[in-house]
Amino acid sequence: MRSKIAEIQYLRALAVLLVIIGHTHQAQGQFFGEYLLGDWAFFGFAGVDVFFVISGFIIHALYGERRLRPVQFILHRFNRIFPLYWFVTAVAMAGSLLLLGNELSAVVDRLDVGTVLLWPTGELPYLAVGWTLTHELYFYAAYIGFLSLPDRVRWWVAGVWATSGLILHVVSITPDMPLLRLMFSPFNLLFFAGVSIVPLMRRQTAARWRVLAVAVTLVGGAIAIAYTASHGLAGLTDPVIRVSVFAPFAVGVVLLALELKPRLPQLAAWLGDWSYSAYLIHSLVVTTLAILLAPRIGHLTGDGGLFFLAAISASVGASAILHLMIEQPALKWGKRLVDGVLSAIRSEDVNDKKAEE
Repeated sequence: MRSKIAEIQYLRALAVLLVIIGHTHQAQGQFFGEYLLGDWAFFGFAGVDVFFVISGFIIHALYGERRLRPVQFILHRFNRIFPLYWFVTAVAMAGSLLLLGNELSAVVDRLDVGTVLLWPTGELPYLAVGWTLTHELYFYAAYIGFLSLPDRVRWWVAGVWATSGLILHVVSITPDMPLLRLMFSPFNLLFFAGVSIVPLMRRQTAARWRVLAVAVTLVGGAIAIAYTASHGLAGLTDPVIRVSVFAPFAVGVVLLALELKPRLPQLAAWLGDWSYSAYLIHSLVVTTLAILLAPRIGHLTGDGGLFFLAAISASVGASAILHLMIEQPALKWGKRLVDGVLSAIRSEDVNDKKAEE
């Protein structure tokens, strides 16, 4: 299964490029007044749904057959998510003070548990893309519970959990508490789909699965593009509708990449490596460029194309710099710290056992 994980790099690159396109399209309408592309470009936000499916697949592929130690899992996931997220959040806050001239008190007031710890509060964290990380962290907690269940009931319980958001929506029950909304979010279905792909990939896959993957990807993508073209961004505000629209494409494209094993240019693999940095930093880059360029090139013919090219290029370049200069060193330093903590815990456990004997 580890050999399959290499294919995920291309999917990560695709997912983050889709999200960058979606936010660039959104910023163009906000700052330039007209769109280069039609509302179908909001299909780019399907990249988030692809990320959720990828996450479910990767976590289960890595940990599904191991004896998972919750403390070890939590510390390693904490190291993967928070240091870079905190750094980019700090950059966003500094940008708000310097570029937008916001009051320091207004910025500091946003340092609540939703922003710092990604705890669900019902409001977006200061770094808006962090809302997806809240779902990611909850999936990690749910996954620990998933592995603790007996094999005979594990998948049944997980299936009910994953579909509970859709079920509650059908019966018109929406929890008021942000934590409950998170626990019963329809986005959980995407993580569950990613987890479910792992046992499918471990079986001898017949050619018909490849045909099915192609069909689901193409049909799902066509439906999602058609929906966003007619409903725009407003049509994606309901998470149940959004998941229903984007899930077929998101699941299909993951299956397709795992089955076809594409070999793309090295830049695609690199962008996959940079994808977390790109995901966190791109909205700041796109917004900053829109603020700077709109009054300068907004009157030019082809300004939309120039902005798109500049935004995507700058986002990719910034993600490379952030990955190489901040993310990689932070991960290495954090891993040494986590390994030291785990080693201390293991030593304490051994001493406790000796004392009991």
